[in-house]
Amino acid sequence: MRTPIFVRIKRFDLESVSSDIESVRRCFDSYLDSYPVKSSRSKHSLMGPVGKILQEVKSGKWDADSLAGYALNIHLTNPKAKGFISQEARNSLTEGINRLLTLLKSSPVTVHDKILDRIDYGLYFMRRAKVMEAFEKLRQEFAVFLRHKYGTSEKLTEVWGEKSADYGPDFSRVPYPGRTLFEKAKGQKKADISEFAQQAKLKGYELIDEEEEI
Repeated sequence: MRTPIFVRIKRFDLESVSSDIESVRRCFDSYLDSYPVKSSRSKHSLMGPVGKILQEVKSGKWDADSLAGYALNIHLTNPKAKGFISQEARNSLTEGINRLLTLLKSSPVTVHDKILDRIDYGLYFMRRAKVMEAFEKLRQEFAVFLRHKYGTSEKLTEVWGEKSADYGPDFSRVPYPGRTLFEKAKGQKKADISEFAQQAKLKGYELIDEEEEI
């Protein structure tokens, strides 16, 4: 009778590669700072080529250069990119891919999906947080602009001709002055949004709305 042999398989601890996962996220986040889609509600659009990278790398058929070329093609064919990518963005993209492949090669295949999910959703959270922070910063600046111009929210409501509107005693409920608000606005409200937009542009800001999936 044969003696059974028991083999204990050591469980892989994902926390042991948490710093490597974070470094991949940071590289891709730096690249996406230069990607032309920054405000989409869609995860697909917001992640751009990085989303495709995380899907394709599962197949194991790509080396670093070919995966970088694949991602670069996606970037350059986006009409908003106008056929351009900066050297800094390209470096961040390439470094992220190299770090990702190195991480997967050094980890058991059984945990690849978990590693990719952590990179994917962690990076998406970072991108969405940046979008919301940028929108809120501009909304607060618009509130300051209106407070300096009108003094009280009651005066603002009167000038804008919105008797039932409530913008808060400290202008805390003033909406974000994006394209949608501008298109629906009339009279002085439209003029105020336009004036603020011009000031924001001089500071290097762009008033945009969240884009639909492309």
